[in-house]
Amino acid sequence: MKLPLLFISLVSTFWSLPALAQYGYTPPVPPTPPTMPTAPQPQYQAYPGSVPDAGAGMDTGYAAPTYGSPTYGGYSQQPLPPPQAAIGHDIMSYGYLEGYYKYTSFKESSLDPASGLGVALSAELFKPLYVKGGFEWASGNGGSKENGGFDFSSVSLGAGAYIPITGRFHIMCEVGGAYYKLDAEKDSVSFSDGAIYVHPGIKVAATQSLELEGGLLFTSSDHYDSILFNVGAYWRLFSALDLKLGADFGDASTGWKAGLRVRW
Repeated sequence: MKLPLLFISLVSTFWSLPALAQYGYTPPVPPTPPTMPTAPQPQYQAYPGSVPDAGAGMDTGYAAPTYGSPTYGGYSQQPLPPPQAAIGHDIMSYGYLEGYYKYTSFKESSLDPASGLGVALSAELFKPLYVKGGFEWASGNGGSKENGGFDFSSVSLGAGAYIPITGRFHIMCEVGGAYYKLDAEKDSVSFSDGAIYVHPGIKVAATQSLELEGGLLFTSSDHYDSILFNVGAYWRLFSALDLKLGADFGDASTGWKAGLRVRW
């Protein structure tokens, strides 16, 4: 009996659903929960130096700046100042023009000391080669009855190279030719002589304003200095102007120099 009753109950329920829809009855829909009101954004008055807006200083296209980026921490990274150039020793130049006064004493007893002028020009072709030329003139008046007056002149032209051991110490060597001439009232002491020379030497920048140099000059001359030891010092007066002091010690003469040098 229970099975027929259950069947009849299911059939009755199935047929009752179309009837409910036919007469306009719709099952109730659960109500939508109300939307909570949004709190208004607080309004702040902008003051100078106030906190920057949110997101200011962040990398473009990213939610947050990455560590090490130019804007990390909200501040723009300032470029570093350019490194200072290394202090150079431009006083050691192979391009210059110098002029000087020279006082010369001769070991020849028949020649009195002479006063004169000299000029030297050096031009750097390309590192480490340079060319150099020089001219000197001196005159002796004959201060005693035994000695007569004379004029002495010399000209030289050569080429050289240098090796920078450090920025402050150079080894150099010049090779060239020279011509010496002495016109004296006494024909017995007059001479003219052509020679070749080799001149090794060193340059040292003792300070930014002081250059020291020295060398040995070997020549094939028969009448003038065949070996000469020279020393010199240059003191910076202005950016490209130096004071020159020097001395030459040869087997036929001794000379003292003072003058000016212009560098480029």
